[in-house]
Amino acid sequence: MTGIRLWEDKILLLVQCDFDDTITDGNVSVAIREVFGPDGWRSMEREFQDGKFSVEESNIRQYALLKASQKDIEDFVLGDVVLRFGFEQFVEYCRAVEIKVVIVSSGLDLYIDPVIQPLGYDDLEVYSAQAQVGEDGITVSYKDPSGAALTRGFKESYVRHFKKQGHTVVYVGDGLSDIVPASEADYVIARDTLEEHSRANGLSYHSFETYEDVAKRVEEIRKLVQG
Repeated sequence: MTGIRLWEDKILLLVQCDFDDTITDGNVSVAIREVFGPDGWRSMEREFQDGKFSVEESNIRQYALLKASQKDIEDFVLGDVVLRFGFEQFVEYCRAVEIKVVIVSSGLDLYIDPVIQPLGYDDLEVYSAQAQVGEDGITVSYKDPSGAALTRGFKESYVRHFKKQGHTVVYVGDGLSDIVPASEADYVIARDTLEEHSRANGLSYHSFETYEDVAKRVEEIRKLVQG
């Protein structure tokens, strides 16, 4: 879908959602590494938190050492992952009022797809890292909207892509890797680290804990932009 879609003089909004600890209640990637992770993954994670590596580089490094089969990970997430309250109802609401919802995550398709696919939303676009499971670890790669490989800036590449198409972008996220893409969106709905950063820097945002909160804010934005 390209350009600005109009119906009855209304502009299509696009909601770009992070996955870990945004759509899910808890960070799935961290939970996987706690169960299956390599020795020293926590020190690698601290290096990411300290800014020595991008989230993409950090995931590439950490998952390369993770010894688990695809079935191990799928079984784990299907038994452990809980969606944040109201997410499915939020998707239905967006469908009803013609708001596009897109999931963009620096997490892996290996654990995101088993969570999202059973929901039956065939039109829900999901962009994430691509994972290949091998005997010696998991190979992780990222591609921007043009298909070019990258090792940083994955989420913001999609914000820029959607805005270039003419969409008004509402960004929903929680973590350190959401700070830059959120800064380039038109509206921000935040919790946890992203909320703390936004508040500390005097940036405009609305907070959320459930997708009922997200839906209320998105409806306010819809009325604002669509008049």
